[in-house]
Amino acid sequence: MLPRDHYLKQTFQDAVNFPDGFEKGGLSDIQARLIRKQGVLVNALAMDEVSDPTPDDLHILKVIANQSAPKSPIEQAWIKYLSIVKARQASAPPKSSKAKTKAKPVESEEPSVTEQEGKPAKAKATKKTAKAE
Repeated sequence: MLPRDHYLKQTFQDAVNFPDGFEKGGLSDIQARLIRKQGVLVNALAMDEVSDPTPDDLHILKVIANQSAPKSPIEQAWIKYLSIVKARQASAPPKSSKAKTKAKPVESEEPSVTEQEGKPAKAKATKKTAKAE
């Protein structure tokens, strides 16, 4: 756990969900600025990694858990950020799972063929060496 100031010194980025930036991903300029400035802190709060959360920090956790309505601009921006991420993830799995399914067998087949060819060759060489001795 680290103090909240540690997280505020870092800039939040999400190249996976917002490869073209937060503004082009559906957030306003102000929301994007707030997410970049305080996103690392909010993310750390959600993961219970902040040693000295303020009452406002604890309120944003209630907002994230749908136990309270957002009252500050960062809370509103974070809720919008989360909704955009969830929407993108909901539409992405069919595409990414097919790509992963296609990529995994190719990767797993090649090493297994190499391993199968390599192991018997080593075993035969060992047997020949043993017979020669």
